[in-house]
Amino acid sequence: MPRTDLAGEDRPRWWGSTAFRVTLLHLVLTLLGTAALSAVAWWATTGFALRQVAQEVERDSGLLAQAMRIGGPRSAALSIEARIAADRSGTQYYLLAGPDGTRLAGNLAEAPRAPGWERLRLSGPGVETELLALGTLLPGRGVLVVGRDIAPVRQLEGFLLSAAGWVGGAALLLGLGGGLLIGRGVTRRAAVMGAALARVEAGEIGHRLPVRPGGDEFDQLARRINTALDRVQGLMQALRQVTDDIAHDLRTPLNRLRQRLDAALRNAQGEEAWRAATEGAIADCEKLLDIFAALLRIAQVESGARRAAFARFDLSAVAETVAEVHAPAAEERGQTLETDVAPGLVTLGDRDLVTQMLSNLLDNAVKHGREGGRIALRLAARPEGGAVLMVEDDGPGIPAEARELVLRRFHRLDGARSTPGTGLGLALVAAVAELHGMVLRLGGAASGLRVTLEVPATPTTG
Repeated sequence: MPRTDLAGEDRPRWWGSTAFRVTLLHLVLTLLGTAALSAVAWWATTGFALRQVAQEVERDSGLLAQAMRIGGPRSAALSIEARIAADRSGTQYYLLAGPDGTRLAGNLAEAPRAPGWERLRLSGPGVETELLALGTLLPGRGVLVVGRDIAPVRQLEGFLLSAAGWVGGAALLLGLGGGLLIGRGVTRRAAVMGAALARVEAGEIGHRLPVRPGGDEFDQLARRINTALDRVQGLMQALRQVTDDIAHDLRTPLNRLRQRLDAALRNAQGEEAWRAATEGAIADCEKLLDIFAALLRIAQVESGARRAAFARFDLSAVAETVAEVHAPAAEERGQTLETDVAPGLVTLGDRDLVTQMLSNLLDNAVKHGREGGRIALRLAARPEGGAVLMVEDDGPGIPAEARELVLRRFHRLDGARSTPGTGLGLALVAAVAELHGMVLRLGGAASGLRVTLEVPATPTTG
C-alpha cells in the first residue's frame, strides 16, 4: 500500500488554526465590550457635564431674578455687567430685555423665541459656539436670559471619543499580535505532533510524541497518545509472538498427524490397522481443535467483550465447586487437596471464566505437583475490601526468571514438556485476571509454586 504524506498534504496554517480563531472571537468580544463601556462612559461623563452646566445656569438665573425683584432692573443690570466683567473664560452669556425687547444689559443680541431651555448657536467674526440657555419671563413682561458656552463639553466628548478610538486600536493590535503568536505556537505544536505520528505511520512504531516537563493540554494529549502507542506496540509484539508460537507449536502435532497418516498409507493392512490409524489421526485433530478453541477463548477474553455480561456471583461457591471437581484427580496421584474457603465472598465478573481460571490453576497444581504431595486452595477476605485467592503446590515450581514467560501462549518449561498440555492454561489465567482487574502473582512456596490472585472489591449498587 503506497504511503500517503499526510503531514504535507494538510499542513495547518496559523491563520486557520482554532487557537487563532478563538483569539479573534475573543478580540471581537473585547472590542464590543470596549465600545459598550466607552459609550456608557461617554454618556455618563457628558451627561454629568451638561447637568452641571444646567445647574449653574439655573442657580445664576435664580440669583439674577431675585436681584430684579429686590432692586429692580437697574440692580439686575449691574449684576449682569459685573458677571460679564469677571468672566475670564468667556463662557458666560446674559441678556436682560425690557417689555418692548430693548436690551438693558448683557452680551446676547437677542432672546430665545420662548421662555425655557434652548440651545443657541452664536456665529460671528472669530466666534462659532453653542450655548445652553434658560429664558425667564420677568414681572412687567421683561425677559432674562442666562446661558453658558458648552464648547468645553463638546471638547470633552471629542476627547472621550478619541480615547475610545486609541483604546480600541490598541486592543485590536494587541489582539491580532496575541492571536498571531498563539496561532503560530499552536500550529508548531500540532506540526511536531503530526510529524511524530507520520513517523509512526511510516513504520517507526517505537517513536513517540515529544512531551515537555510541566506540560499543557498538548502535552497531556501527547502523553495519552504515547500511552496508546505503547499499548498498540505491545499488542503488535504480542501478536507477532503469538504468530511465531502458533507456527512453532502447531508444527509438532501437524507433523505427527502427517506421519501417522503417511505410515497408515504405506504400512496399514487390514481393517483393524486402518481403524487404529484413523482413531489416532482423529485424536491428533481433537488436540489441534482444542488448541484453536483455547486460542479463540483467550482472544475473546482479551478483547473485553465478556465484560458486558459481568454480574455479581458467589466466589466462595465457585472455589468450593472447582475443588470438588479436582479432588478425584488429586486422589489418583496420592495428593492431599486442602481447602480453606471463607464463605459468602461475592465478586463482580463472568462466573464461567473465573471457574475456568480456577480449574486451570488446580489442574496445573495436580499435574505438576509432587505425587503424594499437598495442594492448597485458600480464599480469604481482605480488610480493605475484595479477596485473596491462592493455589499452592509442592512440585518443582517455576524459576523466578521464567514466571513472566509462562504467562505467554504456548510457553512451557522443559520439565513440563513430558506432561500433557498445550501451554495455554496460564495464558488464559492471566487474560481472565486482567479482564476482572485482578492482580496475578507467581511466587515460590517453601517448595513448589504459589499463585496469588488479589480480587478487587465489588462496587456497591445505590
